Amino acid sequence: MLKQPCHTLNACHTVGTNGACGASFSRDHKIFASSTKEATTLFSRVLGLIVKAFEIREERRTLAGLSPEQREDIGINTEQVHRESLRAYWDLPANRLG
Repeated sequence: MLKQPCHTLNACHTVGTNGACGASFSRDHKIFASSTKEATTLFSRVLGLIVKAFEIREERRTLAGLSPEQREDIGINTEQVHRESLRAYWDLPANRLG
């Protein structure tokens, strides 16, 4: 196996030997990879919630623009439309978060 200089400032060990240097590097790499994956997952969840909030906001605007006949067709009244249109964009229905 080829021996390469250690990645630390203390070059007393070499990568590829049974020394602590190679083991330390692989352990650090696993921790970093795990942290990166968790951060990426968290970021994607937050981004997904933001996208969902904008989709629901657009749906509420569309609902508010329906004619009385259209509202009657889908079984909601003017008061329900008004209440829904007043909700904040971050006020997402629980059944839509999953």
